[in-house]
Amino acid sequence: MKKLRYLYLSFIAICLLLAPTFVLAKEGEDSMKSKLERFTGVVKEITHKADSVILTVETEEKEPIVTIFTISDETLLFNSGTTKEIKQKDFVKGQRIEAYYDKTQPRIMIYPAQITPELIIAHDSKNVGFAKVGIFKDQLTSEDNQLKLNITKDTLVVNKHGESIIQKNFAGHELIVFYKSTTRSIPAQAIPSKVVVLDDEEQNASNFIKFTGTVKEVTKDNKEVTLTVESDNDEKLVSMFVLNKDVIALNDASTKEVSIDSFQKGTKVDAYYDKNKPMILIYPPRITPDIIVAHGKKGSLVKVSKFNEDFVSLDSELHLQITDQTKLMDEKGKKIKQKDLKGKELIVFYSAPKGEQKLITPSKIIAIDYVEPALKELNLLIEDNHFIHNGVKMIPLRQVAQYLGYEVISHPKRNSMYLKLGNGSFTITRGELKYGYNKSIREFQEAPVLHNKQTYVSEDILELLIPES
Repeated sequence: MKKLRYLYLSFIAICLLLAPTFVLAKEGEDSMKSKLERFTGVVKEITHKADSVILTVETEEKEPIVTIFTISDETLLFNSGTTKEIKQKDFVKGQRIEAYYDKTQPRIMIYPAQITPELIIAHDSKNVGFAKVGIFKDQLTSEDNQLKLNITKDTLVVNKHGESIIQKNFAGHELIVFYKSTTRSIPAQAIPSKVVVLDDEEQNASNFIKFTGTVKEVTKDNKEVTLTVESDNDEKLVSMFVLNKDVIALNDASTKEVSIDSFQKGTKVDAYYDKNKPMILIYPPRITPDIIVAHGKKGSLVKVSKFNEDFVSLDSELHLQITDQTKLMDEKGKKIKQKDLKGKELIVFYSAPKGEQKLITPSKIIAIDYVEPALKELNLLIEDNHFIHNGVKMIPLRQVAQYLGYEVISHPKRNSMYLKLGNGSFTITRGELKYGYNKSIREFQEAPVLHNKQTYVSEDILELLIPES
């Protein structure tokens, strides 16, 4: 009977471990949940293969569960005490580890479970230290409310590649937090020695992908110019860039906008295109870039990137020192002020820094008002159908809401409309400034009105109406 009970409990444990978990989540809760599942145990067996290491790990319970972890080159490996990365060969029998794997990935229903983890933290008996993995909320409190972080200037912040980054806001990010001790408060508080931001990627430093190469062919057709550009690296990749009136075309020497007709064979260019824009899978790819820069022999260096509030690029390559000599303008060439740069993608023209100097004084900065590809069509829709009422831009409610995916229900007798998308809802009544948003009351800049047999509302509702995703 004991044997049967053991087998039954083992089977239940395996099912709980491997089966997907379904819970009813509160509004906004899913985005604050870690995708990583933790398995803690002791290494019982190590198998070395040509391209991987296999760890047989057993939990420290009375009725232990065994799991086999295959460590690949993609698996992140850390020592909890030193906080440093370790190698596959560093694992030893009897070592206590914490393995983290993506709980959303499907698993084969076998026992012992065989998993390729995203992350393993090995505990060091000589160097005492602790690690916490998960999503942290606005007040830097872990999703399970067990740990609150106090970040100091001495806290080392890196991405998963080990590169130092400047991170101002940790809320909503998947973190590995290394610390030595905590307070006895609830939640416990810790000053981390190191924070690894798992979901920080280099491409997040910009909305654009950069392609550098030399123009091999120029084709003109009506109001468009197509450049066939070959990369300068060994692979010699080819891309075709279609230039039209909407493309920002610049010269690195003058820093000024140039005509799309000015590009010639042999010109070296940097083409930047929206990484969120869908691409047709053909070769060579045919792309309309957002920005293209022509390079001369004595031109400026150019960087396109997002910057934080201290004007440090999000890839940490440049730190801008803006002076009165720096020309600031928007993408239409209009002069702007330094405060107008905040939160914008920037095109920065600058001279080569001396040595490893990162603090540079740019000669010119162009601020880009980036719009998600999916919202560009919405903007066109609004521009074609709006009017100004008491100095406020009024937009067609039903048309905009349906474009964004909302279910729209009209209540003619009450002059009201009900909008619903997922967990979000709006109740809007013509002639009334106040409207319902979820369980709160908000106020329009201008009350909704009937115009051309349609309900129009002030444009300020878009801030709430557009889904975060």
